Parts: sequence; structure tokens; C-alpha cells
Amino acid sequence: MRPGVLILGLIMALIPTLADAHNCKCRNRGVMFQLGQTSCLKVDGGSYLARCEMKLNVSSWTKLQDGCPITDRVQTQSTRVN
Repeated sequence: MRPGVLILGLIMALIPTLADAHNCKCRNRGVMFQLGQTSCLKVDGGSYLARCEMKLNVSSWTKLQDGCPITDRVQTQSTRVN
């Protein structure tokens, strides 16, 4: 068998695998997240901040910190100009 045909066959076999890795996403409460995005996960009554990552060719959540960041709403007063 020619080496060129063997190499071409290997390349063709790897193309679907490479395409699948590009489309990996994580899911949290029905929402899809791209690799690298973070989300607040609520599990067993607790919550934590996690990042969507690849582990052993499987998309998975990696815990970043306990609890989730909370933002405070700033109350602004509107002033009327007469």
C-alpha cells in the first residue's frame, strides 16, 4: 500500500473528531455555555461559581469558588429640573 494513501486515510478519519471537539458546550439549567464561560451552579441546596472546560475529551464544569458573586443594585435618585 502506498504511504500517501495511508496518510490520506488517517487525515480523513480525524476530521470528524476535530470538528466535534470544536462544538463542545456545557449545560446549566437548560442554557448552553461555550468553553471558557462561567456560570453559577446550584446543586443540593448550595451554589458555586464554575467554568465550562474540557476534561478527558468531555465538557465539564470546574469549580472556581464557593458561592456566587452578588451584585448590588445602586439606587439612583432622579432630580427634576423646573
